[in-house]
Amino acid sequence: METKMNADPWANPRFQLWSVSSEPPTNTPLVEYGKANDKRFTIRVVHGGFFTDYPGKSYQTTKVNFISYVNIDLLNMEMLGRFSKSLGYTTMGNWYHMPTEENCGLTMIPILNDVCLGTFKMIVRAHQFREIEHLYVEHRPVFVPTNFPYFLMNSPSKRVEKLIHLFVTEHPMATVDDGIAYIRHMLNMTIPREKMEDAMDMAKENVIAWTNIV
Repeated sequence: METKMNADPWANPRFQLWSVSSEPPTNTPLVEYGKANDKRFTIRVVHGGFFTDYPGKSYQTTKVNFISYVNIDLLNMEMLGRFSKSLGYTTMGNWYHMPTEENCGLTMIPILNDVCLGTFKMIVRAHQFREIEHLYVEHRPVFVPTNFPYFLMNSPSKRVEKLIHLFVTEHPMATVDDGIAYIRHMLNMTIPREKMEDAMDMAKENVIAWTNIV
């Protein structure tokens, strides 16, 4: 049986803004919204869990809901927060969309702001509003570099080095334990404390040197 959750007044289907359901749509987007549609679409949201590797290898403790009648012109970061509220969460969480050709080296792209969200909207428009789009969201503390969408992963050693550098740049007051937890979450690997201390010290020196040059 279909279950609709409208904890947020903006999610009231009477106004056809958007609605949340635990059941997949009965109709295809083409049938539901019509051939002339260029505004509305449906999102399949995977939530209630977290990625075991930065984001992509496996998503644990999965729940799925479908958000229908989303208006692409109204979709912004605030609305993502409203989606989270209607799914039963008190925070917006960390949202991700599938990679584009530009970001083919990544498994998931974090939606950090409206600029990042714009890339997801481009995907929706490229699909001509005729596909159910997919988003993932984590509701647990996680460090996500603000420039991660433009970060291409290389070899494992380079990946660790660059991630630590990004981490130190974004969180200069973070502790070594924070760094170890960050790399464990991002790459599903544990770095010895001594190596993490050395790597963070080197990254901080590089950040300071770059700051002085600028």
